[in-house]
Amino acid sequence: MKIIAHRGYSGLYPENTMLSFEKAVEAGCDEIELDVQLTKDNVLVIIHDESIKRTTDGEGLVRKYTFEELRKFNAAELQKKNFNFLPIPSFEEYIAWVKTTNVTTNIELKNSKFYYTNLEQKVIDLLKSYDMLDRVMFSSFNHVSMIKCKQLAPEVPCGLLTEREIGNAGYYVNSSGMEYYHPDITKLTETVVKNCKKHGVQINTWTVNDMGELRKLLDWELAGAITNYPDVCKAFIEKFQSK
Repeated sequence: MKIIAHRGYSGLYPENTMLSFEKAVEAGCDEIELDVQLTKDNVLVIIHDESIKRTTDGEGLVRKYTFEELRKFNAAELQKKNFNFLPIPSFEEYIAWVKTTNVTTNIELKNSKFYYTNLEQKVIDLLKSYDMLDRVMFSSFNHVSMIKCKQLAPEVPCGLLTEREIGNAGYYVNSSGMEYYHPDITKLTETVVKNCKKHGVQINTWTVNDMGELRKLLDWELAGAITNYPDVCKAFIEKFQSK
């Protein structure tokens, strides 16, 4: 089962920053999960919320700022007592770096509250320019966006994110042409797992920070666990598998 670092090593480091990604790799993760949006001047940036208020020392929507303006805000604001200034990274900065590592990337397209024009195409074009299409997957709560990604890059695996349980989830995901179901761990049951396996659909679930839950996922033989603490999960899995 893959250990997928949620916004990097977000349990200890400022989420969706280059530091968080670097520490996730050091912690032994298999994959990094991150969020991509577009700035006012159409630069791909990595940040979770549509607003910068929660995670930085600024206010306003990501799409209302140019990239140069966004870089002036501190993405380590939530942990400013422990970390110096960290800028919001561009997606290209991340891709250039992660290409030098051995981890894959789960790219969540943040377009369910505001649909960014051509976000899918811009992400795919950048990945192609770095020859990285074979080391990523796409995910989104906007399932129409995933269909568009499949049309543009059918070879890239896609996952449908959900906050609520979907009845007959495996059939739904498979009939949509996708490979993965990405449910909230609190909404995942063994019935859902069996349904997905019946239809050849794999599951990455979020956010797994409890080892009791992780043990259950290992028993269910899921594809991946999206966690804020990749090193803790890695140690638990290694101990579990050594028995």
